Amino acid sequence: MSLSVARGTYNPEKGRFHFYVSFKPGLDPTAEERGVQAAFPVQVALSVTETGELADLAFELPQPCRNKDSVLFLQKTDSARVVEQRVFVTVPALNGDAVFQTTANLELDGAGRIIGLEIN
Repeated sequence: MSLSVARGTYNPEKGRFHFYVSFKPGLDPTAEERGVQAAFPVQVALSVTETGELADLAFELPQPCRNKDSVLFLQKTDSARVVEQRVFVTVPALNGDAVFQTTANLELDGAGRIIGLEIN
């Protein structure tokens, strides 16, 4: 299974783009309503290409998400790896040129499964 990445418009006040990374199959990363039942803030290290596309990212799972049910969609995603409590994601065919650290919201569905990551 592959992941879906959506890039929002550039925010000149913050000097960056908004990204949404979807891990749940069939979830539209551009949808306003994604069925989110819970969200946890996480620190994310990410790299972007010269054109501002998301190339890869890494973050640590919050304590409530460190179980097999929560990481179900992550484990089924070809370009995501869960190693202990850390998650590493690469976007196929893209190489990052710049690395940033920022905050994001890890989103879960009603069953407690991680469905996506909203990067502000």
